[in-house]
Amino acid sequence: MYKLEKTVLDSLEAAAVKAEDTLLAAVSGGADSTALLAALAALRGKGGCPGFRLSALHVDHALRGDESRADAAAVVDLCESLDVQCLVVTAADGLIEREARRVGHGIEAAARDFRHAALCEKADRLGARFILIAHTSNDALESTLLRILRGAGPAGLAAMPEQRGRILRPLLKLDRGEICAYLSERGITWRVDSSNSDERYLRNRIRLRLVPLLDEHFPDWRKAIAALAETQALTAEFLGREAARRIDWDEEADGKLGCAVSRFAAESRIIREEALFLAYDLIDSWSGVDTNDADDPPPPTLPRRATLRDFAGKIVDGRTELPVQTLGGINVEAASGRITVESCKHKPLEERASILIDRPGLYRFKNFSIECIAGNGLAGSCRFIVHEVKP
Repeated sequence: MYKLEKTVLDSLEAAAVKAEDTLLAAVSGGADSTALLAALAALRGKGGCPGFRLSALHVDHALRGDESRADAAAVVDLCESLDVQCLVVTAADGLIEREARRVGHGIEAAARDFRHAALCEKADRLGARFILIAHTSNDALESTLLRILRGAGPAGLAAMPEQRGRILRPLLKLDRGEICAYLSERGITWRVDSSNSDERYLRNRIRLRLVPLLDEHFPDWRKAIAALAETQALTAEFLGREAARRIDWDEEADGKLGCAVSRFAAESRIIREEALFLAYDLIDSWSGVDTNDADDPPPPTLPRRATLRDFAGKIVDGRTELPVQTLGGINVEAASGRITVESCKHKPLEERASILIDRPGLYRFKNFSIECIAGNGLAGSCRFIVHEVKP
């Protein structure tokens, strides 16, 4: 058995994958995801590995024209050669760009949101127990460097987990050299995304410029960064547990959370910061959105630590009456002896209507529009996007 396949097998066994489980692998067509899918297909039914059901999902963001379509075709061919069910979700032309403009963040973030939604929707439809992502040790190190440059706190610098919820990363202990060697040994080709060389994106600048510089001048930097990430994971776990124990958020009307200003102000600033992040996570979990996806960039609505620290600092200075402040995905207010937190990501539509939509297209209304996107002819696979129309 190849080393890579043994590594994947160990990950499946650690996650207690059973014969009746369905696994959904995210496959872009690049080397990492191609190797993961090939290993999973090879492991089905082998000794020591349960005969799980395996499906693959490729998301075509329609951002690179013919190259994107060629990626999708290559994944379909790969799945056919491996006898794996292949699902393809394709964004309508221009959809990712429009969504990025609508919510006010970058193309990468909009593409990630679309991809994440597609993975969750297909996993739910298939009844998949795990969604398998082909992150490697290189991805983990690059993510830590990226978050250091962005000034992340302990949770942001924490080591990327091999398993979190239904997300499983079987290749996390392997590097890209091992991935490519495995594919070469098996004679399997892979696609190369041309956007990976676009240095407008911070992750690409880290990979193409900073990492080679560190390799040349600081040969042990990888071990040092990995050790830092492990320490920060323990720190984040401790701080999160302490914040939850010391500051208990009460559920209030209209999906809000609240706690006494006096109780909040009595804690150290780092506990207050972590408590606000915890409130964000609690509110965000109600929407069914997983904010722990390790893809880059992080969720655009995730509050930045600097803004939470500024709010916590105002409380520590003795001010107990603060107007509503938007801190990235949440509104926070201190009034009448209470701190109140609510989501500001999804504003409810003032007008509601019922309409039967039975075919793809764009349906326009007074204050919003509904975009229905066909799902490659598969029954029940249409995707609906609601666009708020700004007056």
